[in-house]
Amino acid sequence: MERWALYHNLEYDSGEEKNPRLIFYNDKDEEVKVVPVQKMKADEISSLLESLGFYKRSQKGEEVPEEFKHFPLNVPRDEL
Repeated sequence: MERWALYHNLEYDSGEEKNPRLIFYNDKDEEVKVVPVQKMKADEISSLLESLGFYKRSQKGEEVPEEFKHFPLNVPRDEL
């Protein structure tokens, strides 16, 4: 999906995964949360990512503001 390419610090694997999920990592590359997305609509996933502080570019190639260049999660771990 091209829409996920607009999010900074997010990787999307378009493989034939039967149980698609978002995996969140901290700045030490440790897994902190896994969210199944199989039953979520694209706009629900976008809302979730934006609520967690992921920066979404308005177009491909747009420069990411300095405050968003590092790991995007702005919420405490227990709120994930």
